[in-house]
Amino acid sequence: MTNLDNSSGKYTGTKRSISTNRHAKMAMITATMKHAQHTEQSKRYLEKKISEGKKYQQAIRSLGRNLVRVIWGMIQGDRIYEIREK
Repeated sequence: MTNLDNSSGKYTGTKRSISTNRHAKMAMITATMKHAQHTEQSKRYLEKKISEGKKYQQAIRSLGRNLVRVIWGMIQGDRIYEIREK
């Protein structure tokens, strides 16, 4: 879901990974945006990242990486997804 670091010496930049499945990446970004629209916790996370100075697309990728960790934890723990109220 993220670009690779392409920094060398004085140059700082990023590049797109050529080994990334473009369709899977687009599906994950779309799912992340929909999740942010319908889940209050994700909305707050997205707003927090934007208030930290990240652009919208950077904040979406950050939320997507967070959701990947949640999904992986669900797979490892054999659990279902549930929204916890705070």
